[in-house]
Amino acid sequence: MFKGIDVSKWQGGVNWNEVKKTGIDFAIIREGWGKKSPTQTDKKFKENYEGAKSVGIPIGSYHYSYADSVDDAKREAEFCLENIHGLQFEYPIVLDIEDRTMLSLSNRQRTDIVKAFCSEIEKNGYYAMFYCNANWLSNYLIKEELLPKYDLWLAQWNTSEPSCSCGIWQKSDKGAISGINGNVDLDVSYKNYPEIMKSKGLNGFSKSSSSSSNPSYFSYTVKKGDTLWTIAQRYLGSGYKYKEIKALNSLNSDMIYPGQTLKIPK
Repeated sequence: MFKGIDVSKWQGGVNWNEVKKTGIDFAIIREGWGKKSPTQTDKKFKENYEGAKSVGIPIGSYHYSYADSVDDAKREAEFCLENIHGLQFEYPIVLDIEDRTMLSLSNRQRTDIVKAFCSEIEKNGYYAMFYCNANWLSNYLIKEELLPKYDLWLAQWNTSEPSCSCGIWQKSDKGAISGINGNVDLDVSYKNYPEIMKSKGLNGFSKSSSSSSNPSYFSYTVKKGDTLWTIAQRYLGSGYKYKEIKALNSLNSDMIYPGQTLKIPK
């Protein structure tokens, strides 16, 4: 697992050197909201992007949606793509769908909005993801259509773990991190997104030579608390597939340890 935060202009000036010292592994930075407008690019986006990059913190980006139709969603995606053009992101480009104005729409409409935005993002060589809370996922979206297709960034606070499988879990909106004044959202990533982006040549990265010479797997560094079962569940979709990891790495036992590098089948 990887520890992260998400930020926007509401956090004000961020001291990224101090943030780095706290052990934060990644940051998701708001790029903007709605359709194209000079007033709707987050005024701290470029500053946060450059600050996080300067200290080596991997980043992704999110776009806050007000879309009320598929066409609106596509225009929001175009605005997002314009804002992130020429930049590199180790984490996904995310549609944040949670605004109360969208409650007047149907589940079908909201789901199609997510699909339309994410499809445009993917067409342009980026890794798409959607963000919502557990209530929206269960009651305002058709999750059976979205979850097999796109990674989920789930907002679910005041609980010890997320209620469903997700790529990133936003576990709190009241985090305290050195270098940031006031509260900040705290996140956990269950995937090694930087490895995914670089190996697949997404989000501004070119495919690495290592992925060309070894196309059947990517490398993963074991974190504290990992087991073969949880790694298989995270990356292969089922804990029962742990034997594939074990075989690929010629392991004689099920024991693994933090810092160990494993090959994970693609």
